Amino acid sequence: MKVYEQVYEFYVKQIEDKALKSGDKMPSIRESERTLNVSRTSIETAYLQLAADGYIYSVEKVGYFVSDMVERALEKEKIEVGLKEKSDIKGYIYDLATIGEDKEVSCLQLWRRYMKSALRQEERLLNYPNNQGEEDLREEIASYVRKNRNIICSPEDIVIGAGFQNLLSLLIPLIPGEKTISFPTKNFADGATIFKNAGFTVNYRDKESHVIYVTPSYMTKWGEVMTMKRRHELIDHARKNGHLIIEDDYQNEFVFSNKATPSLYAMTGGENIAFLGSFSRVLLPSVRISYLILPKGIRQEYEKIKRLYNQTASMAEQIALASFLRDGHLNRHIKKMRRLYEDKRKLMYKSLKQAFGNDGEIMLGESGMEMGVKLSRNAINTKLTKCNVKVNVVETSEGTATFLVSCSKINIEEIGEAVLKLNCGLQ
Repeated sequence: MKVYEQVYEFYVKQIEDKALKSGDKMPSIRESERTLNVSRTSIETAYLQLAADGYIYSVEKVGYFVSDMVERALEKEKIEVGLKEKSDIKGYIYDLATIGEDKEVSCLQLWRRYMKSALRQEERLLNYPNNQGEEDLREEIASYVRKNRNIICSPEDIVIGAGFQNLLSLLIPLIPGEKTISFPTKNFADGATIFKNAGFTVNYRDKESHVIYVTPSYMTKWGEVMTMKRRHELIDHARKNGHLIIEDDYQNEFVFSNKATPSLYAMTGGENIAFLGSFSRVLLPSVRISYLILPKGIRQEYEKIKRLYNQTASMAEQIALASFLRDGHLNRHIKKMRRLYEDKRKLMYKSLKQAFGNDGEIMLGESGMEMGVKLSRNAINTKLTKCNVKVNVVETSEGTATFLVSCSKINIEEIGEAVLKLNCGLQ
């Protein structure tokens, strides 16, 4: 290889390795001559070749600069590879599996305005956050749950955190008595891990456990709601045996039955009930703000450990959410979401009935955007990968399979076509 070719390859590698980036000035010919210990002619020839191939460009009386050719090529390759990987991984056109927010009702633009306003509150942001959560947000949450869940509590009964795991870790040292807890199913792995690490024995559907974790508004994957009879039985059992109930209010905002579903906390006045709520599902998934309403009678115990638990939720997001709630935007946003999701649920159920009603069972609860489909068909997993529709297979047995479909993210205009493709793919 000639000397100028070696210089050429040297600088190509420097550019491809990003040691020299787009816009960087190349070393002068004299500097390269001295650094690489080669002749001026070899450097000039190499630079001319680099310019001819598009790696660098010349600015008169200034010198040579690195072009963006490599970066553009790498970006293009990255996009192409990403699309291929996405295609290989997805293997579907319609997503009936992912639970998320429909862009049609997203409040992202409005939320961005409130975040900008919160970030202008310099005096508050230059201080450490309140361990229990910002007082104005706790006041708004107390008002919100009173109006929407008939829960009467003080802002001092409310603790804010970034997700349920942090709040459960805080609740655990406040629970006296036997260290046993029952979860509805093994799908509650995150919560079960928190309690297991704290020395609890984790059981499932065991009413004799000292702590009973329930999601009354979302008892099954397809949204069955706990009946009033069952609520009263659970409350009476807990009161009689001194058990603590942790009420996870997941999906309550999307209960579509005609009758309102009272919270266990409201039914007991908070006696032996800890209440968990979150804004991630109704606001934006990226806003990690949850809250715990302490059981009645343990506020003093919480005060003793309060200083040991730092606040995990963003102060800026707390400030923004307090204003968002105060101005009534969340309730308006939920109403808008409910209208759209109820229309989508009805269309999805109708489409599934038409497609699978003759040889399957459609399971639709009163809450959430998911519904189950149980079919008497074999090799369903193999066929699903070929019909360009993504669903969640939750149970298979000899001759039958049950899968879940969600209408939350898919566009309402695409539901009929998605179900049609799903049906054709499973034939």
